[in-house]
Amino acid sequence: MKRTLVLSATLGLLVACSTPYRTPVLDATPATLPTFTGVASLLTPGRALDVLLVHGMCTQDERWARESVTQLYTSLGGDAAQVALSATTVTDTGIVLYRQTLPLAAGALNVNAILWSPLTTPLKAGLCYDQSNKSGFCPADQAANAYPYERATLNRALKDKLLDDCLADAVIYQGKSRQAISQRMQAAILQAVGSAGGTGRPLVPGGGEVPPAPIPLVMITDSLGSKVAFDALFKLSTTPEQSAAALQVFKRTSLVFMRANQMPLLRLAEMDLDGSMAPPGPDDFPADPIQALIAQRNAQGIGKPTDVPTVVAFTDPNDVLGYTLVKSPVAARAGYPIIDVVVSNAPTYLGLVELPTNAHLDYPRNATVQRMIACGEPAAEGCGN
Repeated sequence: MKRTLVLSATLGLLVACSTPYRTPVLDATPATLPTFTGVASLLTPGRALDVLLVHGMCTQDERWARESVTQLYTSLGGDAAQVALSATTVTDTGIVLYRQTLPLAAGALNVNAILWSPLTTPLKAGLCYDQSNKSGFCPADQAANAYPYERATLNRALKDKLLDDCLADAVIYQGKSRQAISQRMQAAILQAVGSAGGTGRPLVPGGGEVPPAPIPLVMITDSLGSKVAFDALFKLSTTPEQSAAALQVFKRTSLVFMRANQMPLLRLAEMDLDGSMAPPGPDDFPADPIQALIAQRNAQGIGKPTDVPTVVAFTDPNDVLGYTLVKSPVAARAGYPIIDVVVSNAPTYLGLVELPTNAHLDYPRNATVQRMIACGEPAAEGCGN
């Protein structure tokens, strides 16, 4: 009887689950037809395309880099067996850069994946005492120290992962360590684009590169990583010895894919109580670093004012840490095209809940998201074959 009840309950849950955005819904500003190209459309025989990947909050390791690159490469028709990333520690930063030049019939792919997670794990270890299931970064004494109080299963998963491991990264970044993290990310970005997967293109003074013919750059960023990456690029653009290199990198950035976007939430930290967003001072960060980069580039006359990147933001409405962009009050004055892709990462059960960890963490494993980044929308003909 007990087995029958369990089976009946399981079947009931399966019948009552749904995936409301299995087919994505797109929205855009300006309100034109929301279509966009993917990585495949930028591949060209005879020169490699640069792709920069930056992870978001939550502790990551080499597996993130390997899986992210493999997912992109196979979505473009590549063979997963060819992915063999080399790891380089960015000097004096603690950041690790994973890179490789990967062959494709349509043109090679220079991938650079920035792992900045080691910067924050020592601080997050201070929360290990609060975790029921200890994270891998917890020191031995805390790992052996069991949490003494009872927590419900779902609440335990939320506290252990989304708060103590993930949201903690956002708290750290918005606090006293922000300048230090940004300085280290600046060095990592310059090193990533400076040698582009090992091709050894010439550098400009101070770092970075100016290829003879500008090579398009695609950025794929997750959650907090979007802010971390573009804050760093903006800071570089305000540094006299690095400004030209940073703005050339931004000029080459034609496509930005953001997953689990947190820009509207993080923007609150840059606002006054009256809602104003005054221009940042020398030590401050802009509310919208992409908008600030466009203004900085235009002021220096680098590229055409109309040459701005397209930002494609993937959001699961059940992702409690993710936000769409198009309906944001500041989207209309952003100065660059924004396309929201509303997509479900996991089923919703009984119309009540999609597991929050899946909703926030499963964008990279979502086949629809992978296809759209690789092939665009509508998909480029023959993409992935």
